[in-house]
Amino acid sequence: MWRHIILSGVLAGILSGRAGAQTPVLLRFEDMKSRFAVSQAFKGATTRLGRRECQDVLSEFTDEIGRSLSAKLAAAGSTPVEVFNSLRFLDDRGAPQCRGGARLAFTQRGSQLIRVCGQHFTEWFTRHPETTEIILIHEFLHTLGLAENPPTSEAITERVARRCGG
Repeated sequence: MWRHIILSGVLAGILSGRAGAQTPVLLRFEDMKSRFAVSQAFKGATTRLGRRECQDVLSEFTDEIGRSLSAKLAAAGSTPVEVFNSLRFLDDRGAPQCRGGARLAFTQRGSQLIRVCGQHFTEWFTRHPETTEIILIHEFLHTLGLAENPPTSEAITERVARRCGG
């Protein structure tokens, strides 16, 4: 009897977890490897953003009017995970920013669209999936209003990795 109750509880937990799982909105991802890489990195980044220590990175950065990103979300009554889950991702591998292979993704401050350098992102995901999750969180901060230079792109990624890594 106890075994039946435990198994029922485990099954219910699995099913409820799947029901609440978010999938990213992917635009122009014709390459299935890139679709998979971005989907998995999105799921990993979502999990990281669900942790309090990762959410704390939002208090370290400000938007264009000097308000912390965490205060901005609180004022809107939204959680980091809710807002992250509302973003869209575009495979923009032909963009000038993707040439040279140094960038994995980019966006404009305040945009709800993260542009992904599909092939390069996928190559990095294959070797360093954690890095691609950190990069998506980095770009998420820009969608909330974080400017760059200052702080540098490297400084942003380093702080995200410190708070959200591991």
